[in-house]
Amino acid sequence: MAYRILIADDQEMVRKMLRALLETHADWQVCAEAANGLEAVEKAAELKPDAIILDLAMPEMDGLHAAREILSNSPTLPILLHTNHAFSTLALEAKKNGIREVINKSVSERELIRAVEALLNERGAVAGDSDCMVPDVSNLRDVSKLREVDKLPADQDQQTPQKL
Repeated sequence: MAYRILIADDQEMVRKMLRALLETHADWQVCAEAANGLEAVEKAAELKPDAIILDLAMPEMDGLHAAREILSNSPTLPILLHTNHAFSTLALEAKKNGIREVINKSVSERELIRAVEALLNERGAVAGDSDCMVPDVSNLRDVSKLREVDKLPADQDQQTPQKL
């Protein structure tokens, strides 16, 4: 069973790049894309994804407001805020709104993959899903094991995303 991920970003190029990256993972499927916060809320309610990658600055409804709306209907749905904006204050505000992780758009592919893995691992734990197939890489220090888990090239950055 593939994990279904909703991508919400007002930039089409970002959505396409995220889709291409996420769908390289055999157990992940992008179930939909949204170009604004209101559309993200509607698609989340309709499609019931397993996780959402949500941009902060979108038209019609920003990512924080969209997260509040989505989480009011699905309180255990994990959301990753993917943004270019200042981090420390935003991370606190995101946490207050129920967002599980905040990651900067400038991170490497490896970091983004690890953030999504962590999000889906958490969903499995929250939902009590004993069949959760996403490997826990949060405490790995051995780079060879990390490459084996995420199948990304060795030259990618190895920083860990900020976990809330």
